Amino acid sequence: MLKNILATAKAITKDNLSSKTTLFFVIIFPIFLTLIFAIGFGGINHVSQIVITNQYSLAKYLNSSDLFIGIQSNMSIHDALLHNYIYVKITNRSTFDIYYPSGESYLIPSLKALISSYNDSNTSYKFNLNEGTGFTYVEYIISGMIGVIALSNGVFGVTGVAAGYYRDKLVERLAASPLKSYEWVTSLMIYEIIITLISIAPLLLLAVLFGFIPAIGVAFILFLILGTLMFSGLGAIIFGLTPKDKLFVANVAANILVFPLMFLSNSFFYTSSFPPLIRSIIEYQPVSVLNNVIRQTIVYQQLPQMWEIIYVLIFMVITIYLGSKLLRLREIE
Repeated sequence: MLKNILATAKAITKDNLSSKTTLFFVIIFPIFLTLIFAIGFGGINHVSQIVITNQYSLAKYLNSSDLFIGIQSNMSIHDALLHNYIYVKITNRSTFDIYYPSGESYLIPSLKALISSYNDSNTSYKFNLNEGTGFTYVEYIISGMIGVIALSNGVFGVTGVAAGYYRDKLVERLAASPLKSYEWVTSLMIYEIIITLISIAPLLLLAVLFGFIPAIGVAFILFLILGTLMFSGLGAIIFGLTPKDKLFVANVAANILVFPLMFLSNSFFYTSSFPPLIRSIIEYQPVSVLNNVIRQTIVYQQLPQMWEIIYVLIFMVITIYLGSKLLRLREIE
């Protein structure tokens, strides 16, 4: 069984990496897209309108404005700045300690004005301003691109390879062999993991050139593999449900799914940049959750939240299970 899987995965990898088209989309295109956003949108403020405070009523008041998103939380000042949030701590009725990321000082006058209007009394407020360090937009984009790579390689990789093998009649030869459907699907999944690891290597090198040293460790590699498997299973479901006599349908369906998941996510812009009506959808869709997990490991150097890990695991198990049932070598086994 393992021998069949590894031999098939090796053949798929060798066959596809010999294609210039595959190499372009695996290596060149992610770098190109990263540079477009990093250079073209590098100066856009994308996070710091979020204000963390230790008082619920102030958070609610700030949240009612059109300028800031107020959140009451016990998050530490260090973690708030690390996430590029502004932190407002009320030390007494008239004294406010404001901690803000470097480069976001232009937001502070507006925040002070809102806090001053928070109470109708004639109290004279004192503001203690403290500038700290948060992450850069380049770090945000590169970590988001890793999630995009897992998505695109997983979905496009499976549908593209499977469609090509059906078109070239290679599936018929595989079906005539002792290879089982689950071995075929597992081989495709291994191939997707390989090309995802290949894809992120030049991206991480680009990160270093921009001055961002990602915290690469076991947790990052593990979650990257889980995310790739999650989206590979999704690709297997798409191809398994589409008619094999109309292979273009799978590619069309993959595009219809991938591009909204890619651009309506937190890959390139923070969730608060989107209209309030769709923020919840964007925050909890699978690409955004995977991005959160990746950012926690390589940017914030923290473990992801437990619900995010469970989310990815459950989504992966469901898509792999359904994909292995739908993507068959033979109609009857």
